[in-house]
Amino acid sequence: FSLKEQKTPNSILKNRIRLNSGSTYDQGQYKPSSPSSPKSRGLQSSTSFNDLAMAAVSSSSITDSMNALKKITDCDAPLGLILDLKSRHVPMRVWSLVLDAMRGMGARVEGIASFYQEDIRDMSKYCIAPVKEIMFFHSAGDLQKACHDGLIRRGDSVFFNAGSLFWNFPGRKSELCVSLLQNLCMLQFDAEECKKNYKFQPYARVLDTKSSCNDKKGNTKGEDDETECSSETNALMRSQSDDSEDDNCIKFTERRSSTIQQYKDHFEISIGLYVQEFAIDEKSMDLLVKFVNKYSNVYDLGFSWGGVNGVTVRGIEPGRFTSTDGLWNQRYAGERWHEHLYPHRLQ
Repeated sequence: FSLKEQKTPNSILKNRIRLNSGSTYDQGQYKPSSPSSPKSRGLQSSTSFNDLAMAAVSSSSITDSMNALKKITDCDAPLGLILDLKSRHVPMRVWSLVLDAMRGMGARVEGIASFYQEDIRDMSKYCIAPVKEIMFFHSAGDLQKACHDGLIRRGDSVFFNAGSLFWNFPGRKSELCVSLLQNLCMLQFDAEECKKNYKFQPYARVLDTKSSCNDKKGNTKGEDDETECSSETNALMRSQSDDSEDDNCIKFTERRSSTIQQYKDHFEISIGLYVQEFAIDEKSMDLLVKFVNKYSNVYDLGFSWGGVNGVTVRGIEPGRFTSTDGLWNQRYAGERWHEHLYPHRLQ
């Protein structure tokens, strides 16, 4: 969000940006508070949703931003760009001209991405040089649905919101009502205790590829294949969890389900994750980083993070009726993951 100066005949109203810590400063004239200041030692308890529109926005140029990213990533290699196409009213031929023009000026456009497959599919045929197509999804369930709807091709690259690895939309309205009633009846809500109970959904589980159902010999395709695969998923449910007593260990909800890994192996796709940076707490972020690093063979495109300045993640805490898993309102736009669906019927 950008904040613009509003000029009046009598005065100029200066922009004032409010950090989640509760402090304010004039844009361009900010001076850090003293370390001994009470405000510098404590953070305002907030989910940051109300502070989103007031978050600090950099006024640096693209060149300055690129240099900052190089410094943060400690990388001397040229940075590449992935363009997120937002408009559905621009023909692919026009986008291809934009890509060719950017490449002609020296930009390394590594790929184009969109939530709508038809906006980018086969755009390379309009470009001077091929460009990677990347499909964005709101949730893991969206990816599963796209696979069953025939929208995913072998070798595709996809990204979905990592928050859906923690949260799946309830399959029945009764489950949602029970969850709401439990929160209402809770005498006191403890955010720290809530974060200690974070668990990944069963479909996020990564199985041992050596014993994967795809590698079993003599197994026929179809109904038997799904039954055997689902049984193995259930059998390996406990063994793939981190048994450490550390609060930051990787834990999974114990339930039988198909997995993201099975769809990845079937379609040979590359998978990456992203989050809504203003809606994720530090515990969720830490778990996701550990998860992606541990299972980089599945999430080979990594974990994308856009909150470089860190301002938007200060003081974010879950509430009685608000989740801070990074999914935010995409939880209502994305499809739920259907545990009983498996990719092995698909050709």
